[in-house]
Amino acid sequence: MFAGNEKSSSSNASSLSPGVRPAGQRVAIVGCGASGVYALHAILRVPHVSEVVIFESDDLPGPGLPYHPRYNDRQALANIAGFEIPPLVESLNAWAMRQPVSRLRDWGIEDSAADDRAFFPRIVLGAWFADQFALIRSDPGSGKFVITHPSTEVTDIIALPGGCHVSYRCADGSLADEPFDRVIVATGYGSNGSQHPKMDHDPELLTGKAAASAVQARSIAILGTSLSGIDAAVSVAMARGHFQEENGRLRYSTDDSWRMVMMSRRGILPEADFWFPYPPPQPHIFTHEAVDSHVDGRDGDLDRLFELFVAELTLRDPDHARRIDLSSANADNFADRYFAPRASGDPIAYARANLAEAIGTHASQQTSAWRHTILQAHEIFGAVLPRFSEADFGRFQRGLKQVFTDNYAAVPHLSIERVLALADAGVLQFERLGPRYRIDPTQDGQWCISAAPFRQTFDALIDARGQQTAAIDTLPFPTLRLQLCAAANAEGEHWGNGLSPDSDFTMAPRDPTWGRVHLCALPYLLTDRPFVQGLIECAQMANAVARAISADVPADQDDIDLKGMLQHLENGPTIVLGNGAVVSL
Repeated sequence: MFAGNEKSSSSNASSLSPGVRPAGQRVAIVGCGASGVYALHAILRVPHVSEVVIFESDDLPGPGLPYHPRYNDRQALANIAGFEIPPLVESLNAWAMRQPVSRLRDWGIEDSAADDRAFFPRIVLGAWFADQFALIRSDPGSGKFVITHPSTEVTDIIALPGGCHVSYRCADGSLADEPFDRVIVATGYGSNGSQHPKMDHDPELLTGKAAASAVQARSIAILGTSLSGIDAAVSVAMARGHFQEENGRLRYSTDDSWRMVMMSRRGILPEADFWFPYPPPQPHIFTHEAVDSHVDGRDGDLDRLFELFVAELTLRDPDHARRIDLSSANADNFADRYFAPRASGDPIAYARANLAEAIGTHASQQTSAWRHTILQAHEIFGAVLPRFSEADFGRFQRGLKQVFTDNYAAVPHLSIERVLALADAGVLQFERLGPRYRIDPTQDGQWCISAAPFRQTFDALIDARGQQTAAIDTLPFPTLRLQLCAAANAEGEHWGNGLSPDSDFTMAPRDPTWGRVHLCALPYLLTDRPFVQGLIECAQMANAVARAISADVPADQDDIDLKGMLQHLENGPTIVLGNGAVVSL
C-alpha cells in the first residue's frame, strides 16, 4: 500500500483535521459528475479506505455535463422523476423542499418541489448533486480524509503491481504525481464519435445550450428526436418566441420567419411518460433467476430468453399480445412490431394521442401493462448481456436493444406538449432519414443533409444524437490507453468496441495489475452495457466497486505474490517507463 503524499489543492475539504491521517487505502476518483458522486458516497463506507482524492476538470464538482448549468437551459428537463433517483445524503425531493422559495421559483418548481413524480429541469439535478457532494465530503462521521482538486486535468493513470500512479495538471498549471492504492475512473460524457471535427469534443453540441449558436439561423437541423433533441428545439424556440397556455392548451408564437427540422433514422418521437406503481410488482416468469438459469454463453441464449419474455408479456397484457400477434414474433422482428404504430404514420398525430393516453394513466394510476413489462425486462436483460455470444449480442443490438432504449427513455409530458405547440405553430417538422444518410459541411458554412430522396441545406446544425460507445484509443490517459489497446490487439478485439470490464469494473481477469483500476467511464462501457447511462445504474456501479474494495482486505507489501507478477511480466509484452517502472501490456 502506498503512503499518503498530499499535494495542496485549491479546494480541499475533509471530515478530519489536516493533521490527522489514518492508516488505510488511498483511493482516487477521476471525474466528479453523477458517477463520481455516487462512487464517493459508496466507498466512504468501506472500513479500510482512509483517504479519497477527487479530481474534477470543471470548477464545480457534482453536476457533470448532463446537469451542468453551463450547458443546460432551465427549459431542459431530466427524464427521471425523484422517486426513481437513488438518494445520497437526502433524496432529491427532500432537498428541494428545504430550498428557498425564490430558488424554487427561479427553477419553475415552486409548486412541484414535493412531488416525487415530477420531472425537474436538469440544472436542478445538477444543483442537488453539487450540494450532496459538498455534504458527503465534509461529513465528520465518515472518519475519512477527503481532498478535492477542482479545475484539474488528470494527464495519466499508470497501473502497477501493488498500486497506481495518477499524474495531473493543477488549476495553476503546475504538474503533480501521486500514488494510490486504487483509482476509480468516472469520467463522463464528451465526444460523440462524430466524423466531423466541428461536431466532436464540444460539450455544448451535446446539450440544449447548443441552440444558443443557432438562434439567428433561419433554418435549423436537429439530429436526434429524443429528449436531448426536444430540449434543443425548445431552447431555440424560447429565444425566438414564447409558449403560453390558451384554453388549457400550450401554444407557441413568434414574430420571426424560421423553421426547424428534427430528424433521426426512424423520424419518430419518444413516448410520453406512463404511470407505474412504485415499488413495482415483480415479474412472474421473466425473473432474474429464470433468466440466469437459461444463459450459458452459447448461440441461442437470446431466443430462449425471448420465449420467457413473450410468456411474461402475454400473461400481463394478453390483449396487447393478441393485437401485435406476439405468438408469431421473434427476437429479431419484435422491434418492427413495437415501432410500427409510430413508424407508419404522422409522428405529431401519434404524439398527440399518446400524450392523452399517458395523462390518463397518471390520472387513474393505471399502468400500461405491456409498457411496464418491457421496462422491467430491460433491466433483467442488461444483467446477462455480457454473457451473450457474439452472434446473440449482435442480434440483440440490432433488435431488442432499440425497443428497451426507447421504452425507458419516455419523456416528460411538458416536453411533448412543447413539441406539439411548435408543430402547430408551423416552425417544427420531422424527417425520417433511414439507416443511410450523409452530413456534409458546405463552403459557405451551412450543412447539407441528404438521405434519398430527402436533401436539404441548413444554416445551423445541432447534434442531439445519443451517446455512442467511445473507442479505447480516445481514453485521455496515455499509459492506461496503451495497456488497454495492446491487450485488445492481443485478443483480436476492435478498439471501437470500448471496454468490457468484469463485475467489479476492473480488467483484472486479463492482467492482475489492472485489478486496482475501476473503469466506470460510462461512454466506454456502452457496448456490453447499453443501459448503463442512467442514475440508477450509476449508483449500482458505485456499490459494485465499493463491494469489491470491501472484499479486498489490504495485504502487507511483503505478501504480494512477486513470483506470480514476475511470471506475468515474463509471459506478456511490457514497456519500461522513463522512471524505470516496468508496465505489463
